[in-house]
Amino acid sequence: MGNMDKKAMDATVLITGANGFIGSHTVLLLESLGYRVVPLDVVPRSKELSLLPVKTATQLLDVADFASVNSLCKKEEVTHIIHFAFPSRKEDTEVLSFYLQAMRNILDTAKETGVQRVVFSSSGAVYGQLKKEDHSLIKEDDLVAIYPAYIYRAAKILGEWVGDFYVQHQGISFVALRFSSVYGPGLWRGLGETLKQGILGRECRPFLTRSLDDPIYVADVARAVHLACFCEKPLSRAYNIASDKHYDEEDLARAIRKHLPECSFTIGRNPDRVAAPHRQRGLLDVTLAREELGWVPEYDLDQGIAALVEWLRSVKDQLS
Repeated sequence: MGNMDKKAMDATVLITGANGFIGSHTVLLLESLGYRVVPLDVVPRSKELSLLPVKTATQLLDVADFASVNSLCKKEEVTHIIHFAFPSRKEDTEVLSFYLQAMRNILDTAKETGVQRVVFSSSGAVYGQLKKEDHSLIKEDDLVAIYPAYIYRAAKILGEWVGDFYVQHQGISFVALRFSSVYGPGLWRGLGETLKQGILGRECRPFLTRSLDDPIYVADVARAVHLACFCEKPLSRAYNIASDKHYDEEDLARAIRKHLPECSFTIGRNPDRVAAPHRQRGLLDVTLAREELGWVPEYDLDQGIAALVEWLRSVKDQLS
């Protein structure tokens, strides 16, 4: 029996936000590898994410309710926690209140029940508008400005800070993964949504998050989460997870023309007027994830668009 099989036999993984985009794909991956998963969310899976062949039923409860989370972890004998849950992207300080309470609940429960590792879904948004003068890639320990910011960025920074506090003071094993722009099957915004419109013969205006971007396909993100969760080596506090290549709008257009030739489209602009100005960072350096986690992206933009289009075509009759 291989090491991976042994890990899967011994592990029970609680996944918060399991009905969301990255959460659903992570559940799917861990199921395929033989892990026992305990998906948790406060809302049902969307119609399109429900088209993914996820098998395990989700526990519908609020991660901000300590008693419920604590009781579930004890009942299911959870050994690892992956925390994706995020209330919304609205610019409201209630988001920060939720995030603080949820993080405390997860980390207090992890301490009480002896959870072996907590993996936190952070974001490249923590870097804000950082662009290095020498145009080099952004590393995990590069200094960032506190202001200006928006709530999503502030929440991810808060989550990392609370996790680091519990590492230092409670001995928790905690790691944050800072994702670049993630795309793939079932996402209600970005490339997933715009290419769906193209498949359905509607107006199609795909866009990159920034003019020079390092978008990452969701399958590569799920693999990074899995590796971070079960890596047996000492871990750094955070890892960048991005494509390890840079792409511009012509690269995106070329991939769409190749894999969706019947679609008439125009490259658009990010419609999120609040977040867009704060996302104009430089590209992320993924060297640390490669060296310490053994993770490298398997999909470049061309391959990611191909996989997304293939999935959209396979479920076209069920899309709306």
